[in-house]
This record gives sequence, C-alpha cells and structure tokens, in this order.
Amino acid sequence: MKNPDSVLRELVAARDSEVQARSAARRAAEVETNRIAERKTERAMSALGDQADVVRRMNDESNQDAKEAKRQIMQARAHLLEVPKTDASVRTFDRPASVSADGLYAILAPYYVRLYNSDGTTYYSGYSPGNVDLWDDAQGNGSGLFGSGSASIDVLADWWFSFSPNVNRWYNYTIVAPMHGFYICYADDGFWDSKEAHVRLDMSAVGYQYNYKATSSVNLFDYDGQNINLANRYDNNPIMYYSDLLGADNAYLRVTQSLYGYARGGGSHAELNFSDGSANYLAPPAVYVS
Repeated sequence: MKNPDSVLRELVAARDSEVQARSAARRAAEVETNRIAERKTERAMSALGDQADVVRRMNDESNQDAKEAKRQIMQARAHLLEVPKTDASVRTFDRPASVSADGLYAILAPYYVRLYNSDGTTYYSGYSPGNVDLWDDAQGNGSGLFGSGSASIDVLADWWFSFSPNVNRWYNYTIVAPMHGFYICYADDGFWDSKEAHVRLDMSAVGYQYNYKATSSVNLFDYDGQNINLANRYDNNPIMYYSDLLGADNAYLRVTQSLYGYARGGGSHAELNFSDGSANYLAPPAVYVS
C-alpha cells in the first residue's frame, strides 16, 4: 500500500500539469483573438475612409468613459469590502451543515490546499489549511470591436481530502464550502464600440482511488452582459453532493472552487474577490461522508 502523502504528491503534480496546459491554451486563444481583431479593425478603418476619424473620436470618448467607470468601480468596492453590520445572519453560514447522524461515516477536513494563478502557477499551498484568500479581476481596454481589448482570468482553489473506507460500497459526500466575498461586473456598451463583462463562480468535486472517478460540477452564479452594472456581496455556504464507489483502501477527494472573469472594451470590469478586507475569504470546506 502506498503512503497516502506520496499518492497525493503524484496527484498534485499531475494536476499542476493539467492546470498549466489549460492556462496555456486560454492564453494562446486570447493572442489569436487579438490578432484577428487587429486585422479586422485595420480593414474596417480602411473601408470607412474619412468616416474613420469619427470612429477614432468615439474611441477617445470611450477612454474618457473608462475613467468615470473606474471611479464608480472603486466606490462600489469600498462599500463591498465589509459585511453590513446590520446583517448579523451572514456569519451563521459558517456553522456546520445540518446532516443527519444516521449513517454518518466520517466528517472530513481538508488535508491539503493548493491555489492557482490564472497563468497556471501556484501562489499558495499548505497542509491542514485554514481560511485562504482567492481573487481575480479583469479590465478591458479600447473599443472592444471584433473582440479586441479583452482580458480574461481564471483562478482555482483545490482542496484535497483523504480517508480510508473500511467496507467496499458506495459512499456519499455532502460538501459544504463557506465563501465570503463580493463580485463586480460592469460594461457600458455603445453604438461605436463593443463592450462586455462576465463573472462566473463554480464548484466541482472528483474522487480518486486507483484512478479518477467522474467529476461533478455546480454553477453558483454566472453574470454576463454588454450593458451590465452589478456589484454585490456573496456570503454563502454552497452545498454540493458527490458519490463514489470505493474499496477498503485509501481514497481521495478534490473539491475545486473556480473564479472566472472576462472584460472587453475600455471601462469594462470583472472581479470576484474573496480576499480584500477582513470579511472576505474562503473557509475550509467540510465533507460529511455517509
């Protein structure tokens, strides 16, 4: 029987490669999109002739609008950094889930956590983790026409769990993941430009014993628009369920929280923030096994 920690190191190394490959593919796609957008913009401006000056002036105005948008976003962030004092119910979400004791096999705390930057690199890892910080933000620039001036970011928190079943059977997991933070999604699309903002928060789980099992995913929220102005706190205790057919041997579970943001065009802004301010963090998920 392999040492549980040596297996975990192998799993994490393979996961690193997977995340890096996904990040490289996303960056390559962005480069190609910007290359195509630049070529199309040149053709469009050439075809417009004297009217191209109108488009350039509108782009200048768009840059001024972006400055005003930045001011609004900074104001929104300042209001979202702290939990409203009048809302005392928010922190009750950190209480353990109400799970029936009947058939409860174990309650698992994370064995290890690994946080990934959008470029696929790791910026934090640790055993027996406590609260961690995770955030991303993307800002667009320019007119956004043909997909130009876009930026996207995707960061991950991987929580790893390990336990040893004593009977060959199906095991059911109730996964509880307290999350405290906020999101901002802003874009002001006009006639002469193409602006968009998108924020998305997902959670997934995958088991491992001898090989990887099926992955289960749940979307927690997804906001996207060309004319959008959303800024709100997210203090919640999302719960998801997962099942695994296991033998009497060491088993593993990886719970992943994924933060995605996309912004196109000057002033467009996408942000998910579970970090800034004392009120914002990801608490260690708890897994109830039955």
